Amino acid sequence: MDLPANTPDIYAEVIVDSFASLHGGRKRSSALLYFANLGTQYQFDSGISLQGELWLTDNQSISDIVGDEQGISNIEASEAGVHIGTLALGYQTSSFSALVGVYDINYHFDVLQSANLFVHSAFGMGSVFGISGPNGPSTYPQPGLTAKFGYQRGKHSVQFAFADGEPGDPLFYYHTASQEEKRINLLVVTEYAYESAQSKLLAGWWGYNDDSVVLQNAGASRGKNNGFYLRTEHRFKPLPSEHQITVFGRAGVGASKFNFFDEFYSVGLQISGELWGVGDEKFGFAIAHARTSDVRSPEYGSDETALELTYAVTLNNGLTVQPSLQWIGSPGAAREADDAAVLGLRLSWTFD
Repeated sequence: MDLPANTPDIYAEVIVDSFASLHGGRKRSSALLYFANLGTQYQFDSGISLQGELWLTDNQSISDIVGDEQGISNIEASEAGVHIGTLALGYQTSSFSALVGVYDINYHFDVLQSANLFVHSAFGMGSVFGISGPNGPSTYPQPGLTAKFGYQRGKHSVQFAFADGEPGDPLFYYHTASQEEKRINLLVVTEYAYESAQSKLLAGWWGYNDDSVVLQNAGASRGKNNGFYLRTEHRFKPLPSEHQITVFGRAGVGASKFNFFDEFYSVGLQISGELWGVGDEKFGFAIAHARTSDVRSPEYGSDETALELTYAVTLNNGLTVQPSLQWIGSPGAAREADDAAVLGLRLSWTFD
């Protein structure tokens, strides 16, 4: 194998979230969450790359306090400890790319940089796709073995991937609720993208080859769990301002028999630049609305809605301070749930 063209790229990130439930939800309380990431990448002259990441997660939860389904914090994890976040072999030319190994598919699919400003999970991967499958798709906090292939020509690109359909269980396998024989479950994702200097458009489809987990009252397991999503963003600078404004939106649907939410919509905006002259600043406001499936259990309501108002400033030492305020309408889509207000503060450090 040839020697690396450059020195290894080594990076690290530490995130600490502090939340206080101010009103509604299950109870008034607070939670402290943390996440750390240590990664490296070797790039060879031949186009081959080696990528690795270690994740440190905790098991604290703000969603347990509020009772929501979509996820108030995108670093919340169900298990504390050190995990392999990425261990992958890649290859890339000017038009073709491939990446095989363990990694988070949300690094590459159903992702817009402008929406990643927000703390709430729904603005990353949409809520229908994000909580699909017996144990969620192959994404944080449990990425699975995945093979991704892509082709790009000019402003257009297409990519598809095969991933573990239930990450976190032994490779590709899981038991049904009735403990029937093990089955192989694969997640397939494909996405078309168009990107210009000011705009980006994504159109994606996802599906599982085996569906053994259906919602209560959904009847027999006929058909396959699959869904579609469409998302876009547009950037512009209103004269005479030097601030950049980005507006974004997303819509997604999924099979009603297999998904707690079968429709999802989000819109938002981000304003970036020197807003108050204290550093690299970003301000954002976004709304995410998820509709529960028609075959949901009778005790559930029709939807859950999340609004987030946030401001982030990155200082010269790599520290980002990001207060946020979230309003959660009908947490958990429960009929009797009180709307919740959650105040948060995110501190993050990036080293590279």
